[in-house]
Amino acid sequence: MTTHLPPRMVADTLWLMTARSRGASHWVENSHCTIEQLDIDGHPVPVSHLSKSQWQESYVSSLRSAWLRYPHQEARRHLSSRQLALYQAASCLILGPISLLMRAARLDQAAILANHLISTNLYPSWLQASMPEVLWQAQQHYPDRPIVLRNLCQAVHPELFDQLRQQGWQMIPARQVYLCDPADPAVWQHNHVRKDARLLADQEVELVAASALQREDIPALRQLFRQLFIEKHSCLNPDFSDDFFEFCLETQFLDCYALRWQGKWVGILGVYTQPESGWMTTPLIGYDTQLPKELGIYRRLMALLLKLAKDKQMKLHYSSGAAQFKLARGGQPALEYTAVYSQHLPVLNKLSLNLFSRLLQRCAPAILSYADKQKSG
Repeated sequence: MTTHLPPRMVADTLWLMTARSRGASHWVENSHCTIEQLDIDGHPVPVSHLSKSQWQESYVSSLRSAWLRYPHQEARRHLSSRQLALYQAASCLILGPISLLMRAARLDQAAILANHLISTNLYPSWLQASMPEVLWQAQQHYPDRPIVLRNLCQAVHPELFDQLRQQGWQMIPARQVYLCDPADPAVWQHNHVRKDARLLADQEVELVAASALQREDIPALRQLFRQLFIEKHSCLNPDFSDDFFEFCLETQFLDCYALRWQGKWVGILGVYTQPESGWMTTPLIGYDTQLPKELGIYRRLMALLLKLAKDKQMKLHYSSGAAQFKLARGGQPALEYTAVYSQHLPVLNKLSLNLFSRLLQRCAPAILSYADKQKSG
């Protein structure tokens, strides 16, 4: 008897099998974590963890990179000389203790559940029902590590969010994100949305679906992503490998689309959908940053993303960054959290995590909102 698994489950399972056998860096070159597996009611759940978080480790596998290194890089890039001097003085007083608390809480070695090493993990509905079993197994496998779920937003996973809090997980602010429901007619009344749709519809730049992309196109497409996220923004963004791009073209782990102009690849979009949750997001987007702004490559890609969400009748997780751009296109701001469970750990680890959590809950929301406004797409 043949069992027909949903495409999302097939792609996720193949991703996990390969990550376990070949290592996380096979998919993300600047991620050196170990990938293991929990089996929950027939569902394989990936778990990533580090023995040591190096300075170049991507934020998708390192909480230290997510909370300390990435914001530090953003500050150095966006602040004026005077602001940077003040920041560096303040960081000695604030970031030093935060770093010590992270180390004492063992957050560098946390076991991160259901982590596919992308910017935004979207969780299936079965995970909420299975969380007691997931937590029990995680404590058996990782008795000396904090247990973590990234990308928890109450508007995206309301039942899971509430359940984790009731189970004693601590919700620690992680980043400001933007959410959009294309089913809301008000979204399509934004002037920028209408203008972007007209731009996408013209024929000057060709839209190419994944079925028409070839293996030989991958180096150029990957360079578009790296040009934006690695070279322009931060080396701590996930640096997806050529193998990852090829895997996406073969399995639709990310549903890829590309833009071509005058015979040259100029834009790439990779969409991750979680049908059970009703949400989609884009962990992979890039474009030629040297092209004239009048071509509007980024605007075309984001217009395509919004159109895909509408056509698939799914809600859109815009992720973080480019705040003003996304607000002008129907995005609603929301605070995203990293959920951490430490009740199975020694007293010192738990106390350190409690102090770390209180410190970030007090100061992080304002800082994250400000920092996100400094980023651009």
